[in-house]
Amino acid sequence: MLLLRVLVCCYIFLFGTVSAGYTKANTDMVASRITVNLPSRTIELFSGNNLVKEYPIAIGKPSTPTPLGYYSIVYKEVNPAWYPPDQKGKMVPSGPANPLGYRWMGIWNNYGIHGTNAPWSIGTVVSNGCIRMYEADAEELFDMVSYGTPVLITYERVKIRTNSKGQILLSIYPDVYGYGSIAIQDVRNKLSAYRVNALVTDEFLRKMLNEPNDSQIAIANQFKVKVNAKLINEPGMVVQDVQYVPVYPVAEVLKQKINWNEKAKTVQCGLSTVPGIMSDNMVYVSTVNLSALFGSEQSWKAEENTLSLNKMVVLLNETPVNLEINKVQGILAVPALRLAETMGRKVKWSEETQVLTVSNNGQSAKVPITMIGTVPYIKITNISQYFDAYVYWNEEAKTIELTYP
Repeated sequence: MLLLRVLVCCYIFLFGTVSAGYTKANTDMVASRITVNLPSRTIELFSGNNLVKEYPIAIGKPSTPTPLGYYSIVYKEVNPAWYPPDQKGKMVPSGPANPLGYRWMGIWNNYGIHGTNAPWSIGTVVSNGCIRMYEADAEELFDMVSYGTPVLITYERVKIRTNSKGQILLSIYPDVYGYGSIAIQDVRNKLSAYRVNALVTDEFLRKMLNEPNDSQIAIANQFKVKVNAKLINEPGMVVQDVQYVPVYPVAEVLKQKINWNEKAKTVQCGLSTVPGIMSDNMVYVSTVNLSALFGSEQSWKAEENTLSLNKMVVLLNETPVNLEINKVQGILAVPALRLAETMGRKVKWSEETQVLTVSNNGQSAKVPITMIGTVPYIKITNISQYFDAYVYWNEEAKTIELTYP
């Protein structure tokens, strides 16, 4: 709403005095900056990079649009008077008939942020260019901003944010001023920062573009991932009821090498290959396939919104080796033939008699093994005796550490 305040502002500038009707900023609560987004009809109050609060607003109608750009709080007034722009010389004092409400925060020329006596108008495109707030919101914001607080007025039709529940929320707002249409790729450009592009279909985005509104749609739910009790730096995602886990940071903790096959859309770890999805330079697999890929155990803690993965890893001279670990009579065991091959030891295996022999110093010894399926396993308690390797079971790190000359 346009105001004729030139004489008042000049008086303050020339004489440096403020009447009892004006107030100074509350120094106990000073905002860092304000962002006004016109398509969403919202004000966001930030302290540093932290969003303190979001307020609904009314903005200028298309014939008198709220201006875009960088501004700042240059003037504050309690109980402002209103000078109707179409009634020269008329002044409406503070009170229920005053459309400015009871707080005024000027940002540039005759434009400002203020309360209103028409709360029904909040959320609409109806003013002469000023920014209306619910009266209680205007009074709250008034106490939290100071002279010089930056005010950025933007025109962002696509907004993506995360909330305290870990949800990724997508909003596509109407083109209230007809400043320009947006395409699916515009939305995807913003989604890339959240690594969910490949998890969201064009059909879903097209529907949102064709039906813009003020809704915030949860496109994904983030959750924390712990690998052997260590929290990784990338969240997991739930999209359309499917849990996905980023494999690169999981492999890093487990000290495993993985390969992504772009053509086949598969990810490989050792002998295991499962379907995957590449989304914004991150490979994801579903939790259904995660155990098959890494041979890990999973547990879900709903109260912590955390998926925990536990996997034991075999290290040979501090280098990870791909040996599947099982238990035999309560003792950890590894595939004997794969172990011998990894260590470069010559052994003889009889498929018919299921006997494994190894030569030590010219002497042949029968290795005690247990068959799991078609694979002979050796308990880690027998590795030192038959393969001349020092074995250390690090329970905390969940590693079997083999040292071999």
